[in-house]
Amino acid sequence: MKNQPARSFAIFGLGRFGTSIVSHLAEEDVELLAADRDLTRVEAVSAWVDQAVVGDASDEAFLTRLAIEHFDVVVFAMGEDFESSVMGTMVAKERGCPRVVVKALDPRQAKILIRVGADQVVLPEVEMGAKIARSLVNANIIDAFAQIDGIDITERRPDPQWIGKTLAEADVRRSAGVEVLALIRTGQTQVPVKAETVLRAEDVLVTVASE
Repeated sequence: MKNQPARSFAIFGLGRFGTSIVSHLAEEDVELLAADRDLTRVEAVSAWVDQAVVGDASDEAFLTRLAIEHFDVVVFAMGEDFESSVMGTMVAKERGCPRVVVKALDPRQAKILIRVGADQVVLPEVEMGAKIARSLVNANIIDAFAQIDGIDITERRPDPQWIGKTLAEADVRRSAGVEVLALIRTGQTQVPVKAETVLRAEDVLVTVASE
């Protein structure tokens, strides 16, 4: 089943990466809030967004005033301030934010952020800003292929009999008549999927079949 496209975003941290995301989201028809502790950075994006505010993303009172739980997606882009990213993530999830995306600087940080509740962790270069912005607006990967005629691309959970087996052992092509294009696990996409990958119940498989 396709997810509903996200329509409101709160971006915390306006360094190169955060500003790149804001600039590309500003091209979409979405509600957009941008925040940073640096007034100069906030003023630089104020013309692009609905709300531009100065504040500390690790401050629970600040996040509460902004009612961040009402945004479809909250992004913490302060990769250089790991403690603030952790605190912001914890507060956002405690307040019920449906999707929290966090920038990390290395795999160790990414692992910790997932543990404290981040729905997706990215380790991007600034050039990835446009790609990430598009994925935030429409989180469903299959929409990228919606215009291709003659094929059916679908997101699905692994069948129960596949769980605990490698992709090769599950023999998805024979048992379900589909090819696996990608695997989404803990917010990370694997392309291509290795034959020795052991399938988990929480995985999402992106599969293709001829119509």
